[in-house]
Amino acid sequence: MKERLTVDELKKYELDILKFIDYVCKKYNIKYFVSYGTLLGAVRHKGFIPWDDDIDVAMYREDYEKFQKAVIEENNDRYTILSKDNSDWYFQNFLVVIDKHTLLEDSVKRNRKDSNIFVDVFPVDRFNDLNFVKKAHLMVTLKHICFIKKKYIIHKDSRIKDFCRVVFWHLLAFVNPRFFTKKIQKLVERYSDENGIYEAAVGVDKTGMKEVFETGTYEELIELPFEDMMVPAPKNYDKILTQFYGDYMQKPSDAEIEYKSHLLDAYRIK
Repeated sequence: MKERLTVDELKKYELDILKFIDYVCKKYNIKYFVSYGTLLGAVRHKGFIPWDDDIDVAMYREDYEKFQKAVIEENNDRYTILSKDNSDWYFQNFLVVIDKHTLLEDSVKRNRKDSNIFVDVFPVDRFNDLNFVKKAHLMVTLKHICFIKKKYIIHKDSRIKDFCRVVFWHLLAFVNPRFFTKKIQKLVERYSDENGIYEAAVGVDKTGMKEVFETGTYEELIELPFEDMMVPAPKNYDKILTQFYGDYMQKPSDAEIEYKSHLLDAYRIK
């Protein structure tokens, strides 16, 4: 039996997942920090962006690997990891921490794959060659076209771009998105360098070069309020958010807010 959740209830479940991540990281001496819209929410709203419905955190690759092992060691009866390594369908190059007592009905993918309420955990790599970012960005774009329903690739930003997206959508109809997942992973293995001069979460999003910062940008952390807890955040948040969002203290347009909706229905199943 399932009970549909309101947006506020969904956010409460996600916040509880974040608290679990925070607990694990403190227990096992793992460094993490809030990122993307969650970092923006912490800075601008001291919590969730009112029209957003997810949580993003990031870790340097070495901590990311330690975190996976730590969650497995915890063997929590409610929270666990979903990743490309423990699933035969999951195709992202980052893991998510899920709440097994919940259900997410997915109306976005062309081949529907329901999951659970989750929090994204992104790995940050260091590297020297910016071709890494360009190649990974292409793979992420093709993977996105590969798995998503046709109506969600039509952005109306350009007739030519929309036409090209539709053509590729048909060409990739029978390609498993995990094909591109493996391609991205090979790029990570080839280009990553712990002494590299750049750092970024590469191959996890379609933002391309906006992801790239000089090494050390994410290293120094401060604490910021997020809802009823304090979260670690990069001290360089102004530089990061400006590069990602421009004038990040300015509210986006209604059209942008609607476009960024995740279009997922959440349920309580226990």
